[in-house]
Amino acid sequence: MEEFLVAREAKKKQIEDIQRYIAYVLFAGVILVVLMAFFLLTLIGKVHNIITTNSTDHFMYYSQIYLKFCAMMLAPVLIGYYATGIYKAVYLHNVNVRGFLKNNAMLIPLAAMLVWTFIALFQSPDFDKSLNGSGYINEGFYTVLQYGTVFLAAYAVREKLKFSKEAVLWTFVIVASIVCFIMFGSLVLGYGIGLNRKNGVFNNSNHYGYFLAMSTTATFALLVYNKNVWKVTLLSVLLALNMHNLLYCNTLGANLAFIGGIVFILCSGYMSGKINNSSLVIALLVCGVVTFIDEVWGVTKMWESYVTLFRDLGLIADSATGGSSDPGIAGTGRYSLWRRTIKVIHQVPWFGKGLDLYYRNNIYDHSLDVPHNEYLAIASNIGIPGLVMYLFTFIWWFAKAVQQKKNLSTADLAMLAGTFAYMVSAFTGNSFTYTYPYFMVFFAMSMQSSKPVDTKYSQLQNANTPEAMGKREPALQSETQKDAKNG
Repeated sequence: MEEFLVAREAKKKQIEDIQRYIAYVLFAGVILVVLMAFFLLTLIGKVHNIITTNSTDHFMYYSQIYLKFCAMMLAPVLIGYYATGIYKAVYLHNVNVRGFLKNNAMLIPLAAMLVWTFIALFQSPDFDKSLNGSGYINEGFYTVLQYGTVFLAAYAVREKLKFSKEAVLWTFVIVASIVCFIMFGSLVLGYGIGLNRKNGVFNNSNHYGYFLAMSTTATFALLVYNKNVWKVTLLSVLLALNMHNLLYCNTLGANLAFIGGIVFILCSGYMSGKINNSSLVIALLVCGVVTFIDEVWGVTKMWESYVTLFRDLGLIADSATGGSSDPGIAGTGRYSLWRRTIKVIHQVPWFGKGLDLYYRNNIYDHSLDVPHNEYLAIASNIGIPGLVMYLFTFIWWFAKAVQQKKNLSTADLAMLAGTFAYMVSAFTGNSFTYTYPYFMVFFAMSMQSSKPVDTKYSQLQNANTPEAMGKREPALQSETQKDAKNG
């Protein structure tokens, strides 16, 4: 019997080791996804910045090919990871479906959304384009599966490998800073963002701005949670570089997303008690000084953008109350796009018009380009139920983070903030392959499992367990003997 138990324990350890090795490969795949922007730097000056139905003539083509490569590598490894876990549970006679579902319950609405998307695919008026993607956007069902693969890989390693969150976060911040440095160099040489083929990493300043909203927020978060002098110094420099590029983009939606990220960092940091006030002052000073210098030197027109924003809000309010104002120009035409997209949703509220049937393929409104609002895009692509499932996951994600606030690490807090910043930017744009994989990684890794929250009551309970009392017994006896001797 004893030999059987020893053999069983050895087999269990062997399976766990295999699964851990597979997790390392998954982690390497996630890092490859994070390195996507760095890879695209090699394409600067080699492709044309034009929008065309020929995807090979567009920057986004390269990011799509890179994502497809990463997904193809991750998919079999991901299957092997979960197959090993299932084999382990069966071998140890520890199959607990209810426990598994409880621990991963937050994935249920996302899984339901994926099933709904598959059903909506067959309701599409152009099945082939919705399956494979079309035009330069190229976000059909296969691309959705690629996003899902990246998400599940990041989700799997987030707790299996304890170092993974810190490693992914720092890799992202460093890669983004390298991109910023290269872009800054191109500006010094006289090349403007989004105006020429020298800036081949992103299609235009909007997409670059959404990427920077996440990177600037993540850098800001790492800075305010750090006390190490050398790290604070390095992160201050990287934050200044990110902030300058963000302002130069002059993308209002990205700027608002970064402000939203700062508010999130302040709230979550003080709720968790992990924010460092001196580092926070440094971070705010860096952002303030860079903003002031860029505004005075005319590098950014962000102040004008905010003036225009309030003007546009006035136009919308006046039109809504029966005034003569024309809100069609509001948000550089976005308001008009949103209203027209909502009309499309009204026509196909359940299953949408089909994936990737916007650019030159929208049979409901031939002149309607992408809606420049990710949430409206989801509703119009796969219907209102799909959007509800998507949003419900966010609500659950946020509620779980609040519940687990005492257990959150600084990496958790930074990734939560970066995810939130992206969610804000999604109101004013569609980032596609450039930024969405980063969002998938941050979103997956910032999801919290249910863990016991350390409270005064739980501390008291733990202190009164037989094990804890047994550990205290020698010390109590020693104190008693000491008192008796002194008496």
